[in-house]
Amino acid sequence: MNDIRTRLLAAFDLEHKEHLAAIRESLRAVEKDPAHHPDLVEIHRRAHSLKGAARAVDLPEVERLSHWLEAAFIAIQRGTVPFDAAARDVVRRALDAIEDVVAWATRGGGEVDIAEVLAELTRMGGEGGGPEPVQRRPAAAEAGTAPPAAAPRPARSVDGRESAALVRIRSAGLERLFTAAAGLLPEIENQSALVAELRELRSEWRALERSWHAMRPRLLRGGSHDATGAAGISFAGDETALRLSSFERRFRALGASLDAAHRAHDRHLWSLRRWGSGFQDEVRQLRMLPAESQFSNLGRMIRDISRAQGKEVEADIRGLETQADRVVLQRLKDPVLHIARNAVSHGVETPQERVVAGKRAAATVRFEASVVGRRLVLRVEDDGRGPNREAIARHAVERGLLGADEAESAPEERLLDLIFEPGFSTAPTANEYAGRGMGLAIVRREVTRLQGSVTLAAREGGGTVVTVEVPLSLLSQRLVFVAVQDDILAIPSNDVARVLRVPADTLFTDLAAPTIRLEEEDVPVTPLAALLGYDGAMPQGNGAPLALVILRTAGRRVALVVEALMATRDSVVTPAEEVGIDAARFLGTVLMDDGSPALVLNPAALSPRPGMALPPLVRPVDESARRRPHILVVDDSITTRTLEKSILEAHGYRVTLCVDGREAVETLGELEDVNLIISDVEMPRMDGFALLQAVKGNPMTSDLPVILVTSRASDEDRERGLDLGADAYIVKTRFDQNELLAGIRRLL
Repeated sequence: MNDIRTRLLAAFDLEHKEHLAAIRESLRAVEKDPAHHPDLVEIHRRAHSLKGAARAVDLPEVERLSHWLEAAFIAIQRGTVPFDAAARDVVRRALDAIEDVVAWATRGGGEVDIAEVLAELTRMGGEGGGPEPVQRRPAAAEAGTAPPAAAPRPARSVDGRESAALVRIRSAGLERLFTAAAGLLPEIENQSALVAELRELRSEWRALERSWHAMRPRLLRGGSHDATGAAGISFAGDETALRLSSFERRFRALGASLDAAHRAHDRHLWSLRRWGSGFQDEVRQLRMLPAESQFSNLGRMIRDISRAQGKEVEADIRGLETQADRVVLQRLKDPVLHIARNAVSHGVETPQERVVAGKRAAATVRFEASVVGRRLVLRVEDDGRGPNREAIARHAVERGLLGADEAESAPEERLLDLIFEPGFSTAPTANEYAGRGMGLAIVRREVTRLQGSVTLAAREGGGTVVTVEVPLSLLSQRLVFVAVQDDILAIPSNDVARVLRVPADTLFTDLAAPTIRLEEEDVPVTPLAALLGYDGAMPQGNGAPLALVILRTAGRRVALVVEALMATRDSVVTPAEEVGIDAARFLGTVLMDDGSPALVLNPAALSPRPGMALPPLVRPVDESARRRPHILVVDDSITTRTLEKSILEAHGYRVTLCVDGREAVETLGELEDVNLIISDVEMPRMDGFALLQAVKGNPMTSDLPVILVTSRASDEDRERGLDLGADAYIVKTRFDQNELLAGIRRLL
């Protein structure tokens, strides 16, 4: 029975939304054009249908509200109650209450108090006589007075004992399943490398077979033989003949086994790819939830805030059926709520201001979720006053973000982008909803961490549109691997429009920034190394082909010059927070085939902001770059060495790597320009403590700063390191990139 009711509730959830949306649309039509005559018969029919459907699923509170909503519209039809702003407000709040009761009954949460709005509906409907009362309506309501508040009853939860269709599992276990699935597909793809190895082995075996056929006649003496070396061939000496025959049989059996292994591996790889990919897709679907799971109460929040501020706002919520990764939706909830609060607080005028401006008194804030390609797009749009360009420019000048002349000529896109700067607000005063200038900065930071972009623009016809774009899922990603100087870096393919190689002389270099013409658009070109802060020479314009990655974020494209295009594959990205790197510039790390990590770049951080000058495409070698600080990184872990090297080089340091303390001592004897040492403690041959003693005990290197980065977290180890002369001691389990960089800057 509970399973049946669950299905009925799911059907009712869809039906009641359709009825509420139709009634709200009629309200909007009347408020947009007071001369418009709504189809009151249709509205009455929908309220009646809603009442019957609520009775079928045993939701008496919704049935009672729908009954008196029906009565109210009968009174309006008879002309005993005017369909004025006050009546529309009561109807709108009744619709909100119905929506909240259904949400509470199906998903749980706090109880919904319907007494006040039910009393107002009863007064409206009682004046018109009302339809036949519902059976569960209290006698007080029949007399035309407000019934007592009723606590809605939630739908009983359905667990595994009541329905075989639903089971409960711990979220932590589900996350581990997701992680295992995410790691499975790349491992399957790694099996492809065995195909090449088996192919090479087969090729080598064929070469040996040819050599054997060439050597074989020389080994034969006397007797008859044929070209295939069949049985019966005589070799010189019985023992030699037996050994050669045995060798030939084993050699041919080895070839047959190799062929069979190759065929079997092909079949198994095909099956692994098929089932592994299917498993990956199914697990990904487990993470996918409708946007309604996070934004079902958005409309109510918008209406509550508008009433608290004395404004009339209708919430038009669309696309809640759109599905995306559960984690993505959860992390977007607060940013979207803040954008919606801003729309009501900053964007929407008071009813009086709107009437004076020739608008209808009630404003509209629309939220829409959709999927474009493999990205989730969320739009929050209002029909309010729109961005105040003059106020933004004035505030930008006051804060020193723009010069006075620059503010006057700055394009609108650049000005509106400044709104996301921390502390930037044009509100004259701050309140509990907005005005402190931090909200949108936090929105951009969170969206950027989700590998997305957020833009603000003026709405055509008046108002503001804020658009958020993020990947649908973060479970595993397809990455484009590129070479930048000596490093291998990865870029999410969702943000890569295309990759190509072009002759350097096809670029337009006579403009303010080099560009390339793509699909009737001039796309700026800049070296990725320069955007990341790498020092050293950039391409010298010698006519050699340039490898370009065309990046698209926030509706803009930029062509990044890289040293080489390496590969494209699905990989599991370890989040930046887990490895302690800068989440604003990097999404995390991914393991390469040799076990070393590659940094995954954040496309939103690479895309230049409006008005931002790009580094030049061609730059001569700067002699000062050769004098940049030189750091010796000592660690026996290839992962740690590579990660620290990538971080340090991305911040302008030269790096030399050593695998243990002994190699570091030898390297120090060969190099004269090392400025600082970063060393692990636990290493073979010579550990970090011994290296520290050797460095500090040598008059030639005693002043050289040493930072120990180790997994040893005990107070004894820390004190020992500092007593031996370490200038800083960082524990790997609490590794923070910013702490390391701050320590380096302090010591240098």
